[in-house]
Amino acid sequence: MAEALSKGPGLIRRVSRGAQGIPNKFRRNGSNAHRDKSSGPVIMRRRSDSRTAVDAAAMDVSDLDLNLDEEEEAVEDVGELRNDPVNAFGISSSRPSVSSIPDAAVVGPLRSSRLEQGTVFRKVAKKEEKEINLRFDMDSAKVYWDISRPSSKCFYVDDVHEIRSGGEAKHYREECGYGEKWKSTWFTIVYSDSARSKGRMKFMHLIAPDIGTFRLWTRALDTLSRNRIDLMAGLTGFAEKSAKLLWRREMTKRCSGPDHAEDDEYLDLPGLVQMCRSLHINCPEQMLRRYFDEADPNGTGSLNQAQFLHFVRRLKERKDIKTLYKALESHLHSEIDRETFFLFLEQEQGVDVDADKDHWSCVFEKYARAFKPKATPLEGGEVPLPSTMNFRAFQTFMTSSYNSVFVPADSKVQLNRPLNEYFISSSHNTYLLGRQLAGESSTEAYIVALQKGCRCVEIDCWDGSDGKPVVKHGRTFTKAISFIDTIRVIERYAFCQSPYPLTLSLEVHCNPDQQVIMAQIMIDEFGDKLLRQPLDAESSVLPSPEELRGKILIKAKAPAEELDTKALINELSARRRERSFSSPFSRPVHLNDTIIPDSPLLSTPPSMSPPEHSTAFWATPRTSATSANGTSVPTPALISSAEDSDSPHVTATEDKKKKPETSKIIKVLGELAVYTRGYKFQSFGSREAHTYNHVFSFSERTFDKLCKPGTQTKQLLEEHNMRALMRVYPGATRITSSNFEPLKFWRRGVQMVASNWQTYDLGQQLNEAMFAGGNDRIGYVLKPAELRLEQPSPVVGHRRAPKTRVRFAVEIISAQQLPRPKGLSPEASINPYVEFEMHCAEDMGPNADSMGGHDASSRSGHSGIGSPVRKRTHIVVGNGYNPAFHDKVTMTVMTRYPSLVFVRWTVWNSPDAKGPGYAPLATFTAKLSSLQQGYRHLPLFDSNGEQYLFSTLFCKIEKESGTQAPVNTIPERTGSRKASVEPTIPFPETTNSQPGRRLFQKLLSRSPSGGKARERAGSESASIPSDVDLLSRSSTFER
Repeated sequence: MAEALSKGPGLIRRVSRGAQGIPNKFRRNGSNAHRDKSSGPVIMRRRSDSRTAVDAAAMDVSDLDLNLDEEEEAVEDVGELRNDPVNAFGISSSRPSVSSIPDAAVVGPLRSSRLEQGTVFRKVAKKEEKEINLRFDMDSAKVYWDISRPSSKCFYVDDVHEIRSGGEAKHYREECGYGEKWKSTWFTIVYSDSARSKGRMKFMHLIAPDIGTFRLWTRALDTLSRNRIDLMAGLTGFAEKSAKLLWRREMTKRCSGPDHAEDDEYLDLPGLVQMCRSLHINCPEQMLRRYFDEADPNGTGSLNQAQFLHFVRRLKERKDIKTLYKALESHLHSEIDRETFFLFLEQEQGVDVDADKDHWSCVFEKYARAFKPKATPLEGGEVPLPSTMNFRAFQTFMTSSYNSVFVPADSKVQLNRPLNEYFISSSHNTYLLGRQLAGESSTEAYIVALQKGCRCVEIDCWDGSDGKPVVKHGRTFTKAISFIDTIRVIERYAFCQSPYPLTLSLEVHCNPDQQVIMAQIMIDEFGDKLLRQPLDAESSVLPSPEELRGKILIKAKAPAEELDTKALINELSARRRERSFSSPFSRPVHLNDTIIPDSPLLSTPPSMSPPEHSTAFWATPRTSATSANGTSVPTPALISSAEDSDSPHVTATEDKKKKPETSKIIKVLGELAVYTRGYKFQSFGSREAHTYNHVFSFSERTFDKLCKPGTQTKQLLEEHNMRALMRVYPGATRITSSNFEPLKFWRRGVQMVASNWQTYDLGQQLNEAMFAGGNDRIGYVLKPAELRLEQPSPVVGHRRAPKTRVRFAVEIISAQQLPRPKGLSPEASINPYVEFEMHCAEDMGPNADSMGGHDASSRSGHSGIGSPVRKRTHIVVGNGYNPAFHDKVTMTVMTRYPSLVFVRWTVWNSPDAKGPGYAPLATFTAKLSSLQQGYRHLPLFDSNGEQYLFSTLFCKIEKESGTQAPVNTIPERTGSRKASVEPTIPFPETTNSQPGRRLFQKLLSRSPSGGKARERAGSESASIPSDVDLLSRSSTFER
């Protein structure tokens, strides 16, 4: 491996990152030319804001739309502005905005000559620092620092994720070797490199010359970013203040300043079309002309402000919602009264209004009042509250967070089941921002994952050259970050999104001295958050997430000292005595010993003890030492701290040159693993497998071998996961950081299904969907009853759960403001269509049926893991602004895992308005049980998993309660079943069949010596029974 890497680093980088080079430069320039004319962002990049954006299904502009008939304008406080030159953008509020909800008092930014002319900063990196002149282009909202290359050395304000300063930027300062004295003038800008297809995250560390300059830039960038978001979001609703601000800005630009007569303010059709394109309104020009003519009844060929506002109202009017509104209007009123509104919620939206009638009464009054003109009270009386809701109020409600597509969170839910009874949101190689071989490691990746609710992050620890541990992907070109910086970032963001326990999965390759440093760093930095002792020393079951609130757990290998034979046997015996049948959490699990295959890795009777003359077979680390009473106990050689590593292994040639030293976990570090203690897997009959606090980690390939059809270990694995923890991670051959489909692991009860969060392919979309709705956003999802230890007996083997019929229907009504494909010429139109998929956790077979839409599934009609049922709508020609589809799809699936049914919408563009598209525009994936019924707006995400600011799908969702399916309704397939894992477009992932990549798969896979290969084959054949051995076992069935 080392020889291959040393000879061809360029080839590795091309495989890992793709050959970009010159084409990327052309793409950058073209992209910038288009973006320089943009009026605002398309993507909701501000992570501090967007953590709640998904709940709203789109930007919630309901609060912005309230009181929109007020005539007061948002005016800058000139007096304060003159006395405070730092406040360059005229924000009168001293309190910074912390919400993604647009502020009703949208304030226009003022120009600052200091920003436009430039300010000298010290630009800091780990290896170098230099002085730059940072300039701000107000018209294009762009920051650049090389006047000779303004379109390459730049970033756009709309691409900024975070602006970190003070304590939030501490780890960046320390990474670059700057102490506390620089705290007041240091800030770090986190932004996306929009010129790259993957939108790679970048960081700019700056030191201002003084505090005044520091405040000038940080406040200006933050304020302008939020104002542009508010402007774009406000235009999606009925907020006329945003439209007035847009008009004022356009007139100031056209009239060369604010000092001009009102009669000079007008906008012709070409100017209006140009403005709409800058607002990402991709509708046909004939539609804009029609609305323009309606707003210009006298045919003057231009619009004044009042006519422009009429044009905006007409453009934002939703015909699809108006049709629904007209159907709800009563015969006596031209508007919707409270009773009709409640009836709509109950019958169409599936809402139990009586459960919280006061809440829904307040919602009705909020929107009904906001869109009524103010009235003067009668003499001696009060103005009665409005009792009807007009169309503008109803449309605003339909696009608000009160009508979210996700089920609401229930504050009464308690996570009081044992830890092993939950699916846990988990990340693999969390430190990576890019791909496996040459990607960039960064503490920012931990912040992203934790802000999204991840509850199990991975830290790969290696010896640092300066005697201090570092975090990196070993034996690759990935850069390293310091272990202490990683721990400090985790400590700061551990519970920013979820209060429930966070697990740190340590993959330790460090020597004993640096392991001591690791342990001390975690103890010092985490303090009381770090769990160091069992909550109940007498208990033999895992505690619940509720009991572990605010705690950080360490997952690491057990120290070798713990493998003393007598101590382990005594501990196991004591735990058996401690088990009580009175508690459902502490009852023992009885395995069917008659179906456990014979294996040298299981408890070995005395007659199977090694002979007197030790052979290589008995001395191998894969065997067990045998105690005096005939039970097998793992030897210390079995414990490898890096057993679950996916780092490239050394080759056989390297192995001969120098035997790598296997890191052993020392006691001080291993003892930090209280409830998540790792052991090398031997078999499900080993003693470690029956300790309550162990964790087995498998690569996907090893897991697939254990669950291979016709093997008994599959049932043992399922039984194991009902009482203990398991983690599965992607294989080392996924050099592009692609993901597997997690459904095949969830259905076996695996709690920690770790995925590559930096790659937003199908696997990660399903993973995020699992933890997206309601209470699931806290990172813990209770496993279905059939995968837990519940009465009656667990459902495994011949006691498998019956199939349930899950039936649902989705009407794809319309889309709103779809994004334009990259590289599409301004003159070209968008021809969108929508694909709808259903993913279930069944093996391939005739599991599902569907009606409506155009069929896009496999020709065989079979579906299951790796092959979803797929339908698509018709193509709407030339309309990316408000295309109407009105296509209904009904699907029925027979499954034993009704809680693992997922649905995905993908929006495509047909270049010729006839055939399929080549690249998706946007996508949305959800767990079916997380979706609410009725008319809902679905958020849309780009290929990097970032939410579009105003692009949505409008659908009607109908769900039937699951019913038990009749026996033999779906015929079982016979013979060997091999579930396809070939990914489906969009967002390609998983397997790669290109010949050029097979070389690297071979290089990255372990190449054991002949003896080890024979030994592995022998142990696998002993622990995994053959198909012939299992033919007579009636208790085993393929699930």
